[in-house]
Amino acid sequence: MDATTTRSRGPGRPRGGRVVADRSQLLAAAADVIRAQGPDATMDDIAAGASVTKPILYRTIGDKSALVAALSESLIDQIDRSVNTASRSATNPVATFEAAIRGYVVAVDADRNLFLFVNSAAPGTDQFRRLVDRSAASMITVFSSARSNVGLDPDGAKTWAWAIVGALQVVTTMWLRDDDGDLDALVRDVSQLLWSGLGPTLGGRAAASARDLTPGA
Repeated sequence: MDATTTRSRGPGRPRGGRVVADRSQLLAAAADVIRAQGPDATMDDIAAGASVTKPILYRTIGDKSALVAALSESLIDQIDRSVNTASRSATNPVATFEAAIRGYVVAVDADRNLFLFVNSAAPGTDQFRRLVDRSAASMITVFSSARSNVGLDPDGAKTWAWAIVGALQVVTTMWLRDDDGDLDALVRDVSQLLWSGLGPTLGGRAAASARDLTPGA
């Protein structure tokens, strides 16, 4: 037996080219590298951190766009859970909405490097569109019903949802990049700005339930 056959093989480098590290393992490793090294981590950094070759990383997950899409799915699920948990005990629409915004910001702050990496897609790209659509999906359903209840065209729900997702993404991205200010102040200011349009427009029947206007509910 020669040295070649006895040499140990790292993850993703088995005999015959079969990948040892599966997709879920590589995604978890990629997230760990991004959290440790920051949102500017490269595919080379991620491959090294996962102990695989770059071709194996690309073959198993895809290019950076595919990686961002995959990581964004789990990140959005984390944010949704945080939003729902934060808003569960609120007793009126205004408090529910502010709690939902807080849940969003808290989740983003807790995983800031991954959020910044995922949100690196340029506006107008397919990658950016998929991210916005996934983030806005639950809000579109909520706003469609709420708008119908007060006699507004339910189709406008998509515009509202996109506007809120866009505002939250831009504000939190800038806040994280600049490490700028207090989380409570950010939540208060963003909530007041967004509610000043939603509240008066949707008052009355649409706001009867404390959960009616919970993004991500």
